[in-house]
Amino acid sequence: MNNHYVNIKVDREERPDVDSLYMTYLQATAGGGGWPMSVWLTPDLHPFFAGTYFPKGKFRQILEKLADIWKSDSERCIMNGKQVIEHLRDASKMAPGAESLDISEIASSVYSHLNRTYDTQYGGFGGAPKFPSPAKTTHFLARYAALNVKDSKLPNQAENARDMGVKTMVHIYNGGIRDIVGGGFSRYSVDDHWHVPHFEKMLYDQGQLLSSVLEFSHLLPPDSAQRATLQLMATDIISYISRDLRSPEGGFYSAEDADSLPSNDSKVKKEGAFYTWTASQLDELLEDNSELFKFHLGVEGDGNCDPRHDIQGELKGQVSVSWMIHLSLKFGVALEKTREIIDNSLALLKEYRDKERPRPHLDDKILTSWNGLMISGLSKAVEILDENRDMSSTALKLAEDSASFIRENLYDERTGELRRSYRKGAGPVGQADDYAFLIQGLLDLYEASGKEQYATWAIRLQEKQDELFYDKEDGGYFASAPDEHILDGAEPSAVSVTLHNLYRLAHFAEDRHAEYGANAESILRTNSQLLNHAPFALATMVGAAMSANKGYRQFILIGDPKSPQTREFIQKIRTKFIPNRVLIYLDPNNPPAELSKLNGTLNELIKRTETDAKPNIRICENFTCSAPINSVEELKID
Repeated sequence: MNNHYVNIKVDREERPDVDSLYMTYLQATAGGGGWPMSVWLTPDLHPFFAGTYFPKGKFRQILEKLADIWKSDSERCIMNGKQVIEHLRDASKMAPGAESLDISEIASSVYSHLNRTYDTQYGGFGGAPKFPSPAKTTHFLARYAALNVKDSKLPNQAENARDMGVKTMVHIYNGGIRDIVGGGFSRYSVDDHWHVPHFEKMLYDQGQLLSSVLEFSHLLPPDSAQRATLQLMATDIISYISRDLRSPEGGFYSAEDADSLPSNDSKVKKEGAFYTWTASQLDELLEDNSELFKFHLGVEGDGNCDPRHDIQGELKGQVSVSWMIHLSLKFGVALEKTREIIDNSLALLKEYRDKERPRPHLDDKILTSWNGLMISGLSKAVEILDENRDMSSTALKLAEDSASFIRENLYDERTGELRRSYRKGAGPVGQADDYAFLIQGLLDLYEASGKEQYATWAIRLQEKQDELFYDKEDGGYFASAPDEHILDGAEPSAVSVTLHNLYRLAHFAEDRHAEYGANAESILRTNSQLLNHAPFALATMVGAAMSANKGYRQFILIGDPKSPQTREFIQKIRTKFIPNRVLIYLDPNNPPAELSKLNGTLNELIKRTETDAKPNIRICENFTCSAPINSVEELKID
C-alpha cells in the first residue's frame, strides 16, 4: 500500500459527508454498498474503483492489479472516474418545483413497497443480511398506522402497518441479534431470521430501536402480551446503554466492537468471542439448570451458527443465544419457575462473562448526532413507560445528562455552533445531522420534561442550522456545504429529520410559522422528483410530511406541574402515540417567558391565567384553540 498509494483512513462517524459521497459512488458502480468501504481515487479525488469487504489475500491482489492499471493507462482511470461522477451529478440535479406532490399517494406507495418486501415469517424487510433500519422501515410504519392513512386500494393498511412493525420488533427481541445476557442489539443479522448477528453494537441503533419499539407498543392495547414484550425490549436497551455506553459525565459513547479476545491469554481476536458459548461451557456454569436453559433457548451441542454465515469459521461449535419460546412442560416445571431459572442463569452467565472474558473494544467517542437520537428514544421512554415510574425517571435523567454534556462540551454559547464529537476534547465542526438530530432530541425532551430550556435551545440551534446549511439559492438543506445527502440509511437523513423539526417548531414557536413553513416547503419542493418516483428511499421524510398533511394539534397544558390533576392530564395525553401532536406547558407560577415571545397564543394565555388557576388543557388546530378542558374525563385522545 505504501509503495503504490497515498493512504487515507476516514472515520465515517466524524465525516459522514465524505462517507456518503463515496458510498453513493460505490452503490452506483457495484449495485450495493456497506462497510468497510475501500475507494481508490485519482490525484484530483475522483473515484475510479471501490468495494466493501475483501477476503484475506484478495485485497493484496486488487492493490497490485489497480497499481498496474494506473501505471499503464492512468488516463482511462481518470476518464472513467469523471464519467461516473458526472452521471451521478446529473442524476442528483432535480428541478425545484418540477413536480406536484400528493402526500397521501406517496405514503401509500411507501407502504406498498414495505408490504411487498416484508418477511411474513420472521419480520423485517428483504432477505439476509437483515438490518433493523428503523429510518427506512418502522419509523414510517408507526406513523402510517397511528395517522390511520386511508387508501381504498389498500384495505386494513393501518392495522397491517402496525402488525408488520410489531412482528419485526418481537422477532428482533427474541433473536440472536439481541445480547440476551447483557442487553443491547447488534447492527444486523447475517441470516434472515435474526439469529446470527454481526456482533458490533452501535449507539444509533439503540436510540432508533428504542424510539420505534416504544411507538409500536403504544399502538397496542394496554393488556396486549406483545405490548409487554416491546416494553421489555425498551427497558433492555435503557439498561444496556446506561451501564455500558454512558460516560461518567453523562454523554453516550459510540459503539462496542464485534470482535474481542476469547480469553485473557489469547492473542487473536475473534468475532463474537465475548457473546457466544459452547454447550459444555453452559453445562459447567449452570449445572442442574443447564438442560432446561439450553432447551428453552435453542442451544445445540455442536453449535447453532450456520456455517454459510460464518465464512471465517470463528463461530464453529459456538452458540448464539436467542429467546426461543418452548413449553416448560417438558421439564415438569411451572412457567413462573422456568422464568426464574432462566433469569438466574442469565445473571450467572453475565457475572462470568464480565469477570473472565476481555470486553470488546469500546469506541469512546461521544457523537452529538447519535446522542441526539438517544435523547429522542429516552424522551419517548419517559412518556410511554410512564406507568413504570422508576424506569421513566431513569430515562429522563439519562436524557437530561446527555443534553447537559453536549451543552457543556460540544456547544459554543457565544456563536451557537455545535462540535461533532468529543474525545479528550471537542472534535471537528458539527454537520447538519448534528443539528437536526439534537434539535429533534431536545423537542422530544421538552415534551417529556416540560422544561422550557430545551425548547428554546432547539429554536436557537435551528437558527444556526439555517445559517450554516440552508441552500438560499434553491432551497433545502446541505449535509455539509456544498455536498447534499438526502437518502435515509442506517440513520435518517438530516434533511428528513429537519423537515419534521420545522413542522414541529412552527407550532412551538408559532410566530415563525411562515418562515419554518417556507423552509419545510422548500425541502419537499427540491426533493419532489425523488418523492414521486422513489419515495421509499425517503421514508422518514414521507413520515414527516404525513403528519403535516394530517394537521398538527397543539396541546397547551395549563397547571402547576406538582398538582395531581396536572399529572392526570399528562398521563391521559400520553396514553396514545400521536405523531402530529405538540405538547406545550404553561405553569402559572413560572410561565415560559422565552417561548411565549415566539408564540402569540401562549403569550395571550399567560396574560389571562391566574397564578392559582386550576389545571386545564386547550387543544389548538390551525392556531384556533378550543374552550378549556377542565377535567381528565372531558379530554378525548383520538
